[in-house]
Amino acid sequence: MSTSDPLASTDSLVDRLARLDTGQVSDVLDEAGLPNQVLAASLRPLQPGTRLAGRAACIRGEPIVAGRHAPVALPSDAVEQVARPGSVLIVAAGGFVAGATLGGFVAHSLQRQGCRGVLTDGAVRDADEIRSFVFPVFAAAVTPVNGSRRWQHVEADRPVVLPGQSGVPVTVCPGDLVLGDADGVVIVPAGLAEQIVEDSEQLRCIEEAIGAGLRAGQLRRDAFRQNPRFGHVRGRQ
Repeated sequence: MSTSDPLASTDSLVDRLARLDTGQVSDVLDEAGLPNQVLAASLRPLQPGTRLAGRAACIRGEPIVAGRHAPVALPSDAVEQVARPGSVLIVAAGGFVAGATLGGFVAHSLQRQGCRGVLTDGAVRDADEIRSFVFPVFAAAVTPVNGSRRWQHVEADRPVVLPGQSGVPVTVCPGDLVLGDADGVVIVPAGLAEQIVEDSEQLRCIEEAIGAGLRAGQLRRDAFRQNPRFGHVRGRQ
């Protein structure tokens, strides 16, 4: 399958990203002039050791408010329509944790159709069930409360905003690269994805050389001096 479709189920760039660590990618983004691409530390994996990598598929929701100008809810299967095979579903909840934005049934449905995982700044439920699927989910909270009575999807396939680790909100666009691991979650803009992944791969090789030197008894300052970490990193074009 061609990788020209940013949400294709076979995506060599995503496969390469998945072999990197968020720390490496974050360092390269910093050096490239993109210092605010890491999401808030409150977004954590349900299962320790979980890794997440894919292209962003975005959906946004709001609390249900009764009123003449309340937003119209999307269809109940909106998440399945948005989360194409190979994608990571980004559920922007605006920090809503008074009810779950998704549970076990939705997670199972998404996994079955080829979604790589879910990331939300809201809450989820059925945590043990989702863990049993070995389906990567990063969320801000866990709750038993049914969110469908309190919250609804209102917009899909458009950029969304999530809280950033630096205090600056992070905009996530459909097709952006998403990488999550034990250290957190980093977002790589689609337009710079090839460059950032290439430079992060080179950084990984440099860090492997540093590690080998340290294990051989080399002083850290000498290992760093012999293996400059960031001279290869390109800035934004």
